[in-house]
Amino acid sequence: MCPIGVCAAAVFLYPIPMAEKIRTGVLVALMLMLLFFAQKRSRIANEYLYDNATHPERFFTAFPILFAISGFFPMFTKTGWPLLFFAVVLTLFSDCTVGIVSYVTILCFTSILGQVDFYTFLFYFISGVCAVILFSVLDERFKIEIPLFLSLMCFLVSLCANIVITQNANLSLQMFLVPFISLFLNMVLIIMFLWYINMAVVSREKNKYQEINDPEYELMIRIKEAGKDYYYHAIHTAYLCNRIAAGLADMDKNINVSAVRAAGFYRSAGVVKGEDNMDNLLSICEEYEFPDQTVEILKEYKKGGRLHTRESAILTMSAAVIDGLMYLIAQNPEADIQYGDVILTLFRKKTENGIFDQCDISIRDMNRMKKILVEEKLYYDFLR
Repeated sequence: MCPIGVCAAAVFLYPIPMAEKIRTGVLVALMLMLLFFAQKRSRIANEYLYDNATHPERFFTAFPILFAISGFFPMFTKTGWPLLFFAVVLTLFSDCTVGIVSYVTILCFTSILGQVDFYTFLFYFISGVCAVILFSVLDERFKIEIPLFLSLMCFLVSLCANIVITQNANLSLQMFLVPFISLFLNMVLIIMFLWYINMAVVSREKNKYQEINDPEYELMIRIKEAGKDYYYHAIHTAYLCNRIAAGLADMDKNINVSAVRAAGFYRSAGVVKGEDNMDNLLSICEEYEFPDQTVEILKEYKKGGRLHTRESAILTMSAAVIDGLMYLIAQNPEADIQYGDVILTLFRKKTENGIFDQCDISIRDMNRMKKILVEEKLYYDFLR
């Protein structure tokens, strides 16, 4: 409701015609409705960057604040608004789709209040959408150099071409003063924000995964003390989870390999509290401050029934293969087990049970998963 209140206050205070006030209110309301649907779509499609899906407060705090701040922009020169910075913030706190819709919402609101011309609007639109698209592909490696450089260059070129050159017949160095100040301001703000994201989200999560994805981690030692079978099942499941997730990540960078591997290690961690159930598992996750994505994978796996994410499908099939093979080996250590036949049978049974009916995993991903598991024949010999 905050953006609606800000919009109402702004159209009342700024000296714009009544028709413009009404149009501004209607357009902002429509854009906010579109933003609501964009958020729902991103959540269903599981497209949020990093752990934003489990931390919606980031976007819902940033967007109203930035929207309110943008209401003051018409008081300043139209070529100096730090909207490029806004585009990066909105994107890294959500995803590409939500970033574009929320950015355009703020841009439309500010442009109408400031009564900017078409070329000014087009400049901000092109440079902002460019920044959204470039920064939406950042992964856990957080390589920001190319997105930052290209975003700033697009901003500068668009600003000079669409505003300075088109509105002035005689070029002078003074004409480029405001564009370069605006460029520098956006650059500083973006770098400061990227530093925050790296420290508070990316590095923190990466360091946590490095800690818990260690077979000698404290919790793994507790699992081993609770039962060696649990420990070895966890080690082998984590290995297969890592192999499959890494294989699928070659085709889709959105898969968090570290999160899937951690889920493989701790799928039975509840046993350290006496019984391997959901309540004990969630208690362990809270005690050891597991990353949110790993917790969500474990919850879906432990709940049973139909799966919804590729990560939970990877964990489910890795666990099924390890549990099935180790059971067969325990029955007859000298048996000649046809690993490929066992794996394909497990896939067929799981598919017939309908656990993948609502999962976002594709047929290509399923075939890739089968291929990776079947090719691990040499590894399965170590289970004996």
